This record gives sequence, structure tokens and C-alpha cells, in this order.
Amino acid sequence: MKRSNLIMLFALALGATTAARERTMLTLDQAIAIALEKSYQMKALRLSLIQSEQNLVAARNRFRTNASLALNTPYWRESVSEIQVAGQLPVYNTIGDIRYQGTLDISQPLPTNGSLRLQSQAYHRDVSTYELDLDQTKKRSELISSVSLRFTQPLFSLNTLKLNLTTANLNFERTRNLFRRSELNIIYSVTNAFFDLYQSTRALQIAQDNLRQQQELYELAAKKYASGLIPEVEALQMEVDLAQSRSDLLSAEVALWRNEDEFKQLVGIQLQDSVGVKTDFQYQPFVVEEAAAVQRALKYRSELRENEISVELARLNVKEVDARKAIRGDIDAFYDLTGVSDSNLPYGSTWAELWTSSQNDMKRRPHNRGVVFSLSVPLWDWGVNSAEVQSAQAALENGRLMLQEEKVTIQRQVREVVSRLRESESRMQVLQRNQEVAQRAFDISLARFNNGDITSQELALDRNRLTQAKTSYLNAYIDYKLAAADLKRKTMWDWEKDRPLVE
Repeated sequence: MKRSNLIMLFALALGATTAARERTMLTLDQAIAIALEKSYQMKALRLSLIQSEQNLVAARNRFRTNASLALNTPYWRESVSEIQVAGQLPVYNTIGDIRYQGTLDISQPLPTNGSLRLQSQAYHRDVSTYELDLDQTKKRSELISSVSLRFTQPLFSLNTLKLNLTTANLNFERTRNLFRRSELNIIYSVTNAFFDLYQSTRALQIAQDNLRQQQELYELAAKKYASGLIPEVEALQMEVDLAQSRSDLLSAEVALWRNEDEFKQLVGIQLQDSVGVKTDFQYQPFVVEEAAAVQRALKYRSELRENEISVELARLNVKEVDARKAIRGDIDAFYDLTGVSDSNLPYGSTWAELWTSSQNDMKRRPHNRGVVFSLSVPLWDWGVNSAEVQSAQAALENGRLMLQEEKVTIQRQVREVVSRLRESESRMQVLQRNQEVAQRAFDISLARFNNGDITSQELALDRNRLTQAKTSYLNAYIDYKLAAADLKRKTMWDWEKDRPLVE
């Protein structure tokens, strides 16, 4: 079997496989909507945004009252212990302890980076001691309760509570800006993949039209050769051109499937699903002034704000590092009420009796209280902190340089994309006219070939020109659409609807 026939059969088999699958046709807007919902990149971005948002929630809630409850129900231990006796050798008694303990801890952080803490504790226990030398076991039940209030306040130091909140706010804002910018990048990537797939689809259609036309010309040439109207070499050339058209069709099929899989992965569609894209060559031109485009980019581009946030975080880091060498003071104060049940109460007394005894003792017993002021003064560290501060300041200056460079980069990018948009629009208009002329020239040449006025080689030249004109116009149209999408994401402005893409 001839190689051309094998190629034709393979192409038909591939076409049958495609037809067997139900194909879903998508517009660009539909593809973007699916990608923003199902694509891997958007899922990962949403998780990053949730992570940053929850970090901010945690930083805010650190200013609120928090409470915890700890329970030991029961706590039991029995072991041999060494007992030191003055002027005698140690003795070894077995000590048992079973207790039921609860601790309620309520803490209120203060805006000054201090804290106010209220703690209430109560535990009941049965204590036993086995004295080996007396061969007897002593037992006692007791209940201890306490209420304490503690105050802690750092002095001459950074307010880490507020610093953490500021950092969390900045990180959340940066992540949110990154999310919006990445969303536009995904839209552009989907647009690019969409038109790559559309280009492959149109290339396949052009190859199919070309094969159909070449098949008709081959059959016509075969009839003319059989009638002796053309020489054999022209008929053979038609056969070669037909085989080339079949090969081109197969290449277009393979390219289409490859771009379709890449498109499905990017958008978030299962690879086993069959999708296609649909659009038209209609476009609504819009006017873009370069100065206005640059101005809007500098106003709305999130990279600038992200760099500003990085500079602010670097400034806070300098402040935090520099504070390590500062004098630090702390004030700690406490007021504690403690009551212990009467040790003379018999073993096995009820909890109510032990509790009443503990509360009576709390009223009689002097209350615990105290204040501690501590001061920490750094003396020398062989220049460690100074080096760390200089390193942090260098990072801060680097961030400021990056911010200035980013502004220049944005201006350059916008100027480039505006020029690319104008160029592609002009080229598209020229190539649209070129396609119309090439189609007209091919129709005339086909009629002349049918009349025997020109050879098959001359007709093939006009056919190739038509194919090239269609392909060139398709490429120019896609370049224009991509340039328009790129301008939108680089200025954060919808020029067709004349509105910003971010609030």
C-alpha cells in the first residue's frame, strides 16, 4: 500500500475517534470562568489567601480574653521515698498520693504588651505514708483552694503584640494583592492557551479545506490526463500535492490534540473529556493612549503595593533587630489567696467539710502578694547586634531600590504592550485584505485551470498563497487578542469597558 494511502487511513481513523467523543464547545469567557473555579493554580492561591487571612484573625484575637481549664481526675501515685532524718540515717517510707485537681486560667492581654491573669485552683487529695519502722500507715484527706491575680508588663521594649498584628495585616494585604494579580495572570494564560487551541482548530480546518480542494483538483487532473489534455508530469504533481495535503492534515490533527490536552490541564478539565473552543474574527477596536496606560498601571498595579509592603516589613525588621540591644525592664505583680483544710479533720471527711475548712482558712490566712521589677542592660556582644542591624538596613535599602526599579519596569512593559497592540492591529487589517485578495485570485486561477489556460503548478502557487494568507491572518488576529489581554493585565484596566479591574 502506498505511503499516501496509509497516511490517509490514519488521518481518517483519528478523525473517527474525535467524532466518537462528545465535544464540549467553550467560549473564551466560559474557559476563564472554569479556570478561575477549577484550575490547580486558583485552588492553590485560594488556600494561600485563606492561610494569610487566618493568620490575621489569629493576630487580632490575641488581644482578646482567653481561658483554659486543666483537669487531673484522678492523679494517683504511690512510691518508696527516701526521708532524711536529722542526726539519723535516712528511712524509706512508702508515700501515696491520689488527687482530683482543676485549674481555671483566664488571661487578658493588654494593649501595652502586658497581661492580666486570673487563676483559680482547687484540688482534693488523699495522702498516705507507710512508716516501715513503726509498721503503720498514716492517712489524711485535705483540700487546697487558691485564687490569684497576676500582672505582667514589659518596659522599654517593642510592643510585640501590636507588631505582630501590623505584620499580619501587611502580609494579608500582600497575599490579597498577589491573589488578584495571579488571577489576572491566569486569565492571560487561559487566553493564550485558548487561542493556541483555536489556532490549531483553524489550522486543522484550513488543512481540511486544502485537502478537499486538492482532492478535487487531483480528480480533475486525472480526467484531463486520461483525455490527453495535460501531460503526465502534471497529473503526477497533483498526486504528490494530494499526499502532501494529507500529511499536513495529519500534522494539524496531532497539533490540535496536543494543544487541547495542555488547555484542559491549565483550565482544570479532565484529560479524557473532549473540548473545543469557538470564537469569531470580529473585534471592536478601542483607543489606547500610552500616557494614560502608564498612569493607570502605576496607579493600579499590585506589584507596587507589594513592594511597598516589603519595604515596610523590612523597616519593622530593622526596628525589631535594633531593639535587641536596648535596656529591658519587666514588672511582675501578684496577689494570691490560699486556703488549706484543717489537717486534724479525720481521713475520709466529705468534700463539703474539706471545702468549708479550706474557705475558712483562706479568710484567716494572710494573703500572698508581691511585686518584682527586673532590669536587663546589655553590655557588649562583640558587635553582633550592630552587624545584624546593618544587615537589616541593607535589606531595607534593597527593597527601596526594587520598588523604584519596579516602577521603571512597569512603564517599560506598558509602552511595549501598547506598541505591540498597535502593530498587531495594523497587521491584522492588512492581512485581512490580503486574504480577500488571495481568495479572489485562487477562484480566478481555478476557473482558468478548468478552462486549460494555466498549468497545475500555477494553480498550486495560488492555492499555497491562499493557505498562507489564511494562516497569516489567523496569527495576526491571535496576536491582537493576546496583546489586548496583556494590556489589560499590565494596566489593571479593562479598556473595552473603560473601567478598572480592581477597586
